Amino acid sequence: MIRLTLVLALITCCAAFALGFVYQSTAPRIEEQKRIADELARRSALPEAACGVFVLTEASQFTYHKGYRGADTTGFVGYVVKASGRGYSSTIETIVGVDPAGRITGLKITNQQETPGLGTKIVEVKSSKPVLDAIKEAAGKGKPPRVSIDLVDSAGTSRCIEVELRDEDVCGGLETLVASRDTAGVVSVAARALGMSPADSADVFSLPATVFDMADAVLKEVRAGATPWFLKQFVGKRHANLMVVNEKTDSHIQAITGATISSVAVNESVQKALQQLETAVGGFEEE
Repeated sequence: MIRLTLVLALITCCAAFALGFVYQSTAPRIEEQKRIADELARRSALPEAACGVFVLTEASQFTYHKGYRGADTTGFVGYVVKASGRGYSSTIETIVGVDPAGRITGLKITNQQETPGLGTKIVEVKSSKPVLDAIKEAAGKGKPPRVSIDLVDSAGTSRCIEVELRDEDVCGGLETLVASRDTAGVVSVAARALGMSPADSADVFSLPATVFDMADAVLKEVRAGATPWFLKQFVGKRHANLMVVNEKTDSHIQAITGATISSVAVNESVQKALQQLETAVGGFEEE
């Protein structure tokens, strides 16, 4: 019995040592991946600063980010704040973008472990594609969707281009390249994501519009089609409009059928975050 106890104790110690070693070895990498994920979430939540910069700010022990259109902190466009609330089976963590007037510009849920098929609908993207088209696309035989993108140069002149949007190329790295200010990488990926030929690419990128303006236009198209239907309801609303109801509505937030607790958790956490943010910044701007 004593021998068995010693053997079990030795195995436990070895396992604990191995787990500790693995944790120490992977912790820096995990933290870096989390930092990148948070950065991408901020850019998704506040699209106007997607190709700019975010500055961490603290006021009365409350932290948030200020978003700027320019990498040199010019062109203030709003704030990004974290929100969290207890859902049905997990804590739901969200990053919220807010413009200077207090309107929500976007939400990104960064962590949730809600009930599959019910609470997880808070991150479900509804597709408007016909079933046949979706099957063809899955089989690699469908055509990428065509979209129109407006490019505006420094003189304010607008030019519209129609291209095929290839989401997998965009999602594969464009946001990361923008975050790291990799100009050459952005040009390469943005052109490929749009399915542009070298000639068309050279023509577009010769415009006075900057490379990052082009990337921003591409990313906006991708995000517009990849935002969960539940979270889309928050965009454009202020604190006063954040009320969960059980019927279809344009002025409030429609609850997810069978997942009211998850719906309310997101709504109340965003409400609280907006209240704290408004106090921290001394009130939102008057329109």
